[in-house]
Amino acid sequence: MNPAAEDRRGIGSGFPGPVARSLLRLILPADRREEFEGDLIEEAETMVLPRNGRRVALCWFWWQIAASAPPMLARRLNKEVSMYPQRWIVPAALLVIWGLWGLMDLGDSPNGGFDWERSSVVIGIEPGGPADQAGLREGDRILTLGGIPPGDLETLQRQPRTEIGGIQLLVVERTDETTGVTTTENIEITYSGLPTSERTFEIVGGVIGLVFLLSGLLVFLKAPSTPSLLFAIVGFGFAGILLPSPHIGSFGLQAFMSNVFFVAFLTAFASLLHLLLIFPKRKRVMEKKHAGRLIYLPVAAFTLLGIINFIAEPPVDGFFRISAAYVLGLIFLGYLVLSMVALIHSFVTAAPQERAGEGLNFLLAGVVIGLLPLTLMMVAGMFVRTDLLPGGDFIFLTLVLVPISFALAILKGARVSLQPTAAESA
Repeated sequence: MNPAAEDRRGIGSGFPGPVARSLLRLILPADRREEFEGDLIEEAETMVLPRNGRRVALCWFWWQIAASAPPMLARRLNKEVSMYPQRWIVPAALLVIWGLWGLMDLGDSPNGGFDWERSSVVIGIEPGGPADQAGLREGDRILTLGGIPPGDLETLQRQPRTEIGGIQLLVVERTDETTGVTTTENIEITYSGLPTSERTFEIVGGVIGLVFLLSGLLVFLKAPSTPSLLFAIVGFGFAGILLPSPHIGSFGLQAFMSNVFFVAFLTAFASLLHLLLIFPKRKRVMEKKHAGRLIYLPVAAFTLLGIINFIAEPPVDGFFRISAAYVLGLIFLGYLVLSMVALIHSFVTAAPQERAGEGLNFLLAGVVIGLLPLTLMMVAGMFVRTDLLPGGDFIFLTLVLVPISFALAILKGARVSLQPTAAESA
């Protein structure tokens, strides 16, 4: 049997696999399932596979799913929540329970009292913390943590969580600043509980996450509309990141939940841009074909990569991780910049009376005050260590103004849209 025929048989019989088929049934509407499970597979077999082989055919198939599923899911979600907005209460309650579980787990979270960068050099020591008491110093280069090289991140992540009172052996390389002599040191760190400042940081972040979640939910329940739906999605995404996550012993489940919350956070940024492109008035760019799809294209791409990574578990080197981190940073920054441009455009093009009536004054003031300190801190972090700046740990407190300002603006805009015009009154 020739390779093409063998590939064709593999696609027709087992393609795309039982796990993937279950995923398709989960994300695809019933009326579109046959189209994707039948017609799309047939097109992959007859057109893509003979010319390019199995691997390209599989990539093409999943790209079609990733590009088509988000709009279908959005339409399905919009239809469902417009008819039954109260259904949002259930996932919101589950997310609150998840966050409360994470808050309770803070008491069992261990703290080693040191930070290290990708080059395995220790860059921060908590004064009086476990690492400081054990004799670890800034500038030490970590050779192993519990017998595992620091570059082997996957193995480190698969290790059980160190208990409070547990001991971890670090082998470090230390260079004496005076003599220049390099020695190898064995340092035993006895882990303690989280310091009060870190617990407070987590609790405050959780409260801000709850404000995002409840603001979006309450606004959508009170004034169901496309803008309030998008705001609710933003609230869910930010709450998922800001609420403390409990420790999960299973590495696979932990990786799965991390991917879910990451995709939700990325979706929140995409929904924020989408919201500001249609609220308070629809921008002209949204009239272009596929404009909505382009907004969520990065979400689809990283969802696809996450599925492939979770199912296939390909080996990932350090260069790929660093490159992916930079790409993601640029995507998040792009969403943020475009959102601000859309908001400023709405403010500048609106008349003073419209700004007050449509809630743009609330919105712009809340977003600028809420995001400006955090943005400045992120920019400063490109040049200096932000943990050394005064108040750096709690600079994100102003973020709470963002959901509040959005909620006030959307509710105000909803009231304005319900008021009769002069012609209607006449």
